[in-house]
Amino acid sequence: MLDDSTAHYREIVEDAARLMSMRFKAPVHFSKVIQLSEPDRRNLILRLEINSPTNEMPRTVILKKNATEKQIFDRGENETEVEQFSRFAHDWAGIEFLTQVGNHHAPLFYAGSIEHKFIILEDLGLAHPSLVGPLTRAPSAANLQEAKTALIAYVRRLGKMHADTAGKYDQFTAILKRIYPEALRFNYLPEKDGEIVLGQLKKIIGHDSKELTEEIHAILEFSQLKNEFTVFLHGDICPDNVYYQNNEMRFIDFEFGDFGNALVDGVYLRMSMPSCWCSKAVPALIVKEMDKVYRNELKAGILSASDDAIYNKQLAYASAYWLVRTIKQIVDMDLIDHEWICPSGPVDSDSKWEPEKNAFRPRIISRLGAFIACSKEAGYLPKFREAAMQLQSCLLRVWPGIHEIDLFPVFQS
Repeated sequence: MLDDSTAHYREIVEDAARLMSMRFKAPVHFSKVIQLSEPDRRNLILRLEINSPTNEMPRTVILKKNATEKQIFDRGENETEVEQFSRFAHDWAGIEFLTQVGNHHAPLFYAGSIEHKFIILEDLGLAHPSLVGPLTRAPSAANLQEAKTALIAYVRRLGKMHADTAGKYDQFTAILKRIYPEALRFNYLPEKDGEIVLGQLKKIIGHDSKELTEEIHAILEFSQLKNEFTVFLHGDICPDNVYYQNNEMRFIDFEFGDFGNALVDGVYLRMSMPSCWCSKAVPALIVKEMDKVYRNELKAGILSASDDAIYNKQLAYASAYWLVRTIKQIVDMDLIDHEWICPSGPVDSDSKWEPEKNAFRPRIISRLGAFIACSKEAGYLPKFREAAMQLQSCLLRVWPGIHEIDLFPVFQS
């Protein structure tokens, strides 16, 4: 049933009914259509209530229609058509793939429409509890315990998803190419990024050597290499891109989901949520504890994750991957001369998140420090570590008053 607020969605709702009828081999009609997304949100989200569902059917489903108009997050430029369709194809392919894999890593996939660019998913519930709530509440003993419990569910789910998808690159790629043969691939560093970073390091700190160039190229190769650590990555595994309720975690929003090295997702806490608006730090001792939980799950699918030398190398190179992307942001966002306040997403009513303090420069200082520590501990990439130390010192002089990123509110004493 469409009311005045949803009547203009009639065409896609009728297509959704047709696809669900095909999926369940029985007529499907929707008795109610509710728009869940706010008008200014990037994607359209509808809840569709099925009229008199059979035993095999869910009572409600979620329709997610991907936006065909979006601006690049950090530059304000319009995406190309290929980039837009690629995001949609990855979102669809990721959830369909994980539904095939099983183990409840994401909402179940029911159907999708290439023509209208939507997918139909399992409805996880009216509310959308995520990691944002536990991480941004006031510090207290109870809230701290809840945050740690939520983070354990987060890293455990991440490790399980990586273990379950190891060796299944071809399965995912077949789904992606069926949806959009020209889809771009994500979660790797192109050669041009290495050139930009080398140019910035030479410009800002005067650091330029054959050894540094070789290490940057090794980081690019790491991001492109397929080996035993190649798994399905979420690619944007942010606090708001999870569904967390009753200690159960599911991942949502796979617009950048693709295969890559497991630790690119695995170092998110270590690198202070590098692709997220909700980016703050987690105390080092808790990061180490979470890394153990994640690694134990990963071992079930990647035997070499048990080898300290091999695993620590992945940690160092994955941290370097995010640092390359971070240094490139200095160029893309003109951060040397201009600070940028990242737009914040929705938070709970009891949240202590401060949108006006969601600045980018502290993120860069912190990620430099996180890579330096990881590289030193693992014993890899010494020249890039040296350059990172010089860059951090230089930026702290250029940006007076800037310090490392704050802890998430719940961890502040």
